[in-house]
Amino acid sequence: MKSTIFIICSILFINSCLSAQKSESVTIKSGTRIIDYFPVAERYRYPDFTEGKAIFKNGKIIPGKFNYNFLSGEMQFIRLADTLTVINTKDLMFIAIAQDTFYYNNGYMEMIRNGKFKVFLKQGVVIKDIQKEGAFGTINRSSASESYGYVLTGGRSLDLILTEDVVLQKEADYFYSTPENEFVRFSKKNIIKILPGKEDVIKNYLKSNKTDFESRDNLLRLADFLDDLFH
Repeated sequence: MKSTIFIICSILFINSCLSAQKSESVTIKSGTRIIDYFPVAERYRYPDFTEGKAIFKNGKIIPGKFNYNFLSGEMQFIRLADTLTVINTKDLMFIAIAQDTFYYNNGYMEMIRNGKFKVFLKQGVVIKDIQKEGAFGTINRSSASESYGYVLTGGRSLDLILTEDVVLQKEADYFYSTPENEFVRFSKKNIIKILPGKEDVIKNYLKSNKTDFESRDNLLRLADFLDDLFH
C-alpha cells in the first residue's frame, strides 16, 4: 500500500471532459499503468496540438501548438519537435488556443462564457478508491477523498506501475467569475447571494426554471439571466 500512496501522492497536484455529467469509473489494475487505460484521443482536449500562445503577466508570450492533457492536468505545447509542459503557472495570465481561453487557478479552467458573468469548466480525473487484496481474496478499500485528495496530475507518474487497484473517474466542475469575485464554484448557494438585494429575483428564477448544476446547458442559461442583473 505504501508504494501506491507514494505514487498517488506524487501525482496529486491539480485537477478536473468530456461532459458535465460524471462518467463511468475506470479501475486501473495492479501491475498496470494508468496511462494504458486512456487512449491518446481521450487524454487531450483537442484531437491534435493546435496553434496558440501562452500570455504571462510580465508580457512574455510563448507561441506554439498547445493541448490540454485531461489525465495529467497539464497544459502541453510543441516547440522544435519537443513536447513541453507549461510549468510557471503562477506567472500565467491565460493561454489562448484557437478560439478558446484557459486560465489557471489551482488547475486549468476553460472559459465557456464571457461577459460580466463568466463561466469556466474545470475538467480532470478524480481518484475514487484504492483497493488492495486482503486475506482470502477480500478487498480492502481506502477512501480516496480522505487519503489522496482530489485529482491526478504529473505526466511522469502516470507511467509508473501500480501495486494496488486504483479506481478513477472523469469529472467536470463549473466555476464563475464576476467583476468582484474570481473563480467561485457555480452552486445554488453561491449564486443566490451573488448580488445583495436581488436574492429574491434569483430564487424566483430557480423556482421557475429547474436548474441542474451539473448541466452545462442549464448553467449557461442561468448565466445569461445573471449577466442581465449586473449593471
